[in-house]
Amino acid sequence: MCAINGFNYKDLSLIKKMSALTSSRGPDNEGFYSNENYTVAHNRLAIIDPEIRSNQPFHFKNYILSFNGEIFNYIDLKNSLIKAGYKFETKSDTEVLIKLFDFEGISCFKKLSGIFALSIYDTKLKKLYLIRDAVGVKPLYYYHEPNTKKFIYSSLINSILLSLNEKRLNHKALISYSNFNRNDYRETFFQNIYKVLPGELIEVSNGDYKRIKFIDFNFKNINKNYNSSKEINYHFSKQFISDVPVALSLSGGINSNIIFHELLKNKGTQFTSYSVLFKDSYKYSQDHEVAKNISKTYGVKFNSVEVSANDFIENAEKIVDIVEEPTGNTNSISNYILSQNISEKVLFSGDGGDEVFTGYNKYKSIYIASLLNKVNIFRNFNLRFKNKNLNRIFMNRSEDLFLSFSEQNIIKNQKKIYNNFEYIDQNELNEILNQSKDFSNGSSLSNVMYHDLDTWVPNDILLRNDKIYANQGIEARVPFLDKNIIEKFLMMSDYKKFGLFFNSKNLLKKAYQKELNMTLKKKLGFNSPFAGWLRKDVYDFAQQVLSKNYYDSSHHIDLDECTKLITRHKEEYRDPFLIWNLISLQIFLRKYKL
Repeated sequence: MCAINGFNYKDLSLIKKMSALTSSRGPDNEGFYSNENYTVAHNRLAIIDPEIRSNQPFHFKNYILSFNGEIFNYIDLKNSLIKAGYKFETKSDTEVLIKLFDFEGISCFKKLSGIFALSIYDTKLKKLYLIRDAVGVKPLYYYHEPNTKKFIYSSLINSILLSLNEKRLNHKALISYSNFNRNDYRETFFQNIYKVLPGELIEVSNGDYKRIKFIDFNFKNINKNYNSSKEINYHFSKQFISDVPVALSLSGGINSNIIFHELLKNKGTQFTSYSVLFKDSYKYSQDHEVAKNISKTYGVKFNSVEVSANDFIENAEKIVDIVEEPTGNTNSISNYILSQNISEKVLFSGDGGDEVFTGYNKYKSIYIASLLNKVNIFRNFNLRFKNKNLNRIFMNRSEDLFLSFSEQNIIKNQKKIYNNFEYIDQNELNEILNQSKDFSNGSSLSNVMYHDLDTWVPNDILLRNDKIYANQGIEARVPFLDKNIIEKFLMMSDYKKFGLFFNSKNLLKKAYQKELNMTLKKKLGFNSPFAGWLRKDVYDFAQQVLSKNYYDSSHHIDLDECTKLITRHKEEYRDPFLIWNLISLQIFLRKYKL
């Protein structure tokens, strides 16, 4: 985990301010490079080859590299470069990366297996290249000013904002958030600040830039067979490489338990497991007990991290500041408290396992619905359900199921809450819904899963986790979201994904049933007891934040309706997570005076 900042002009004062703002992401070293046409800063978290020789920006010939992340196949790439005549002075993946670029140019990016966001500047051609890994594990943003030809990029939005005279809200992002609890647009919540999309290459020259979808998933000619857990172990083991101590966020579910199992193979007991314990909530602490027992059984050091309702109140504003946008998930605060208690530099988690291996009930419903639609059973008998969502699922053709499930994500009664609907462009909203549809001529299930990997995963899960853990100088790694694993398993047949008895995570369970010496149950994960807390401990806080006294956001949110919503929840348990979404948005709007 590191941070990169840069722009296409010379301003040492600005780059130092940007670097100071991103220093928590890389507390081990700060480096700069500047000429008349390019300025760059790097904050380093030293994980592989922590010696000063591997500090960045890294120079080789006419190239300047600033790199955030890890290249997991760098040893194989290094060996191929040695055969080609290259010599190495460090043991880092950074040196391998810049020399690979020298050898192959931009085509080298397609050979990288890892989690990364990087910049390479060619001092001869005066060209800047930005690229991000295919899954979008590491964030990268940019700003372009056509009139002045200024191009600014950074690992953090707040760093870019330092150079802007004003901050203007991007209403498209607000609409996406109000519909999907996240921003799925290329634009951020700030006008003219954009995301480098997963797998996207940005080429900057003479103050202009072009975007290319450069690294993509390859679902063609994939061998549909797999050899038990050996394939998962092969790809996981590459991610375990580290020259510093590592840790695991451990729950009672199969995802993190498999990583625990693979870490034992790779590192023995030389890692630490962490689990969240919710104060005064037995229901949401059962996973903690499972994690504690597993760690004790295998002799792995275990740390319990307690989270209370008061932690939500005290850290709600801090979370929005760290994530740099409203976050529609209460897990953010649990993860933040967890991050404050981790002493290791690398943290593994089971995030992504549900999206790759059918861990959600909606995936099972789509599979069952697609089977029933093949025989037109529901149309033939003209069956109807009281639940409108069920009718929409079962009465649609299988190829329409994708849109049906996407529409389920839209927040109920949003028009009563949000005052921003004059900005809606239905075509743009449909673009979000359909951006990943029919990506590979796969099944309806595969399309929905890919859509989640293309939107929900990078724009919510990975965004939150990267920024929260990086704020504490921790690199978050997500082995299940390895590009090779996604390519291998996503396109397997729906039947293999579930088996004869519609078993969620069937492939994982079959792969590890003989190796895991523990009973695996459906986990709660790091979900919090927020709904209950909102009725008691967090009630007054919610009322306070969603009021004009806190911030008058009535041009975006109907605060009177918010008050009714909070009161109704206290009486009948209604829409707790919509309330959290609104709290987070209100904090965001006040922070940036939008």
